[in-house]
Amino acid sequence: MKRCLLLLLFGVFSISSLASAVVSVQIGCKRLLLVLPPGLSPSKVNREWASGIFRSEAPAVLELRGCKGQLLDQITLEAPLARLEPAPLRGTPVPTYLVSVDLTQAAGSYNGPLTFPVQVVNSHLERVVALADDGRMEPIHLPITGKAAWKKISIKGVDNFFSVSCQPQDKHFVIIYRRYNPTREGWRVHTRSSPGFWESDGEFPELEQFP
Repeated sequence: MKRCLLLLLFGVFSISSLASAVVSVQIGCKRLLLVLPPGLSPSKVNREWASGIFRSEAPAVLELRGCKGQLLDQITLEAPLARLEPAPLRGTPVPTYLVSVDLTQAAGSYNGPLTFPVQVVNSHLERVVALADDGRMEPIHLPITGKAAWKKISIKGVDNFFSVSCQPQDKHFVIIYRRYNPTREGWRVHTRSSPGFWESDGEFPELEQFP
């Protein structure tokens, strides 16, 4: 009897120690879940965020669960270290949340955490794309690197994203300014570029610089 009890306790401890940490957001009777790989917790994610430490775990997974707990849809993310912003974005046509994955590497100025919005449409998860001025559909990617940064700013109760990046072009550098905003018909992106050099350890550009 004592041996069985010890084995049972050991089994419970083993299962709980391997269980995945979950960050949950309620959407009506449905739930949006960020499932971290075993061994990672939200506090550990925060400690190692943007450190560049290599992680060998499986990537985190974003899940949408139905009113009875059934799996409706899921997105496998690009890295084990991930975050889910619990507050929905304001002004979007459907429930939309920010998800971040840490793509930081030990070296290089063009890598770092990447944030993108995910929307819930008819019990499915969709990465948000925006309509550009030239008619193309562009995924909304909001990186923070040595040469890129972004801000979320509310304008008349609607969340807008202002993104700036600097990249080489020919033998010079160009600064690219993007503004993303939701409308009733979906997201729009406006882009402007100009010659120049910018790094994220400097001041974020004035909003007047953005289109």
